[in-house]
Amino acid sequence: MSTELKYPEWQLPLQDAIVNFRNKVALLQSETAIRKRSESQEISPKEREALVDALAVIRILKEEQKS
Repeated sequence: MSTELKYPEWQLPLQDAIVNFRNKVALLQSETAIRKRSESQEISPKEREALVDALAVIRILKEEQKS
């Protein structure tokens, strides 16, 4: 199994936000990268699905920050 990221442009910031989930800046940078990519017209259906999942992770991380 490969550990290489398929969409590093936004998966690297997401990975950083997960590892440092108490870091609000990392979370904001990740969310910005995901939203920016999701606005692109050249996204495959698989990547679109991955972006939706990533935003769900962001919501969970935001909830964790509140507690």
